[in-house]
Amino acid sequence: MNNKYDPAKHHRRSIRLKGHDYAGGGLYFVTMCTHKAKKIFGEIENGQVSLNAAGNALAKCWSEIPKHFPHATPCEFVVMPDHFHGIIRMCADTVVAKNLSPFSPKNLSPNSPAKNLSPNSPKRPIGTSRTLGSVVRGVKIGTTKWCRKNTSVHDVWQRDYYEMIIHDKEMENNIINYIKMNPWKCVVEFEIAVVVGAKNLSPVRMRGIGNPALWGADKLGVLCSRNALRPDRIPKADVYFGGFHSPMEKEILARLLELKKPVIYCPAWGIKGAPRMAPVRDALQENRMLILEMENADADLSAATQRNEFIIGNAENLWVPYVSKGGMLEKLLEGLKS
Repeated sequence: MNNKYDPAKHHRRSIRLKGHDYAGGGLYFVTMCTHKAKKIFGEIENGQVSLNAAGNALAKCWSEIPKHFPHATPCEFVVMPDHFHGIIRMCADTVVAKNLSPFSPKNLSPNSPAKNLSPNSPKRPIGTSRTLGSVVRGVKIGTTKWCRKNTSVHDVWQRDYYEMIIHDKEMENNIINYIKMNPWKCVVEFEIAVVVGAKNLSPVRMRGIGNPALWGADKLGVLCSRNALRPDRIPKADVYFGGFHSPMEKEILARLLELKKPVIYCPAWGIKGAPRMAPVRDALQENRMLILEMENADADLSAATQRNEFIIGNAENLWVPYVSKGGMLEKLLEGLKS
């Protein structure tokens, strides 16, 4: 087998934008992935990232970028177990000091590929210390040095990185929301005790995102038929619990989120779409929401009935501002009385 390097076959195409001046300033969204997608920096627990020492070291490297690259300002970021997202602002006007960075690869092993990143390397173009790439390499080298010194991990990062040029404020805000929601997009299974019969508690694993500790609080089930008038007040409760599907239930949910109340939410469409709403994202980030996925995620009467049965069976108390005569909710409540 011929292993000789052939540029036509083995050339690795650059993912940088051709013709773009990466030393000319600008705002960038950067993504770095770990080697073979290994969970090097921590774990996801209850919708939040639990960083280990390596994850904290990476966060420190990112926050200390200005000490070593005065022309670069780190902004919003998130460390995930197997990848990193961050926004970085590059300034073209600051004079960069000489290389004083502890990110220097001089202490890496002689056979390390990172040795090729040395500022003194003859293959390295002169003046690239001002580019976005030099900053990202610095963070990656600093993290690698820490991991090799303090852990058994030798290969930390996947080669290269990905960047997106942020063109305007709207795009920046969208990316900031994406970064903030990154941990919450990791769907996990919670084991919770639910009522599966006549007051028969059984441990059940349910998919969801958010804070599972809310399930152990006293839950006020919120149920309201269609065409209801707005209630005068919302009763006090430890946690509000519902599908929030009817028009008035949706209004109640919006008010609960505005008041920053803890909520267990069982949406008709499952757990994927709910975090798109900004108030829901805020509640998730502040640990005051648990979103559970119902087994039947259809938006029909059968699914609505099952969802309401789940709420009635597992709420410590119920609040029902309005019930339509002869409707599904009235039949469920009549069955509860009997």
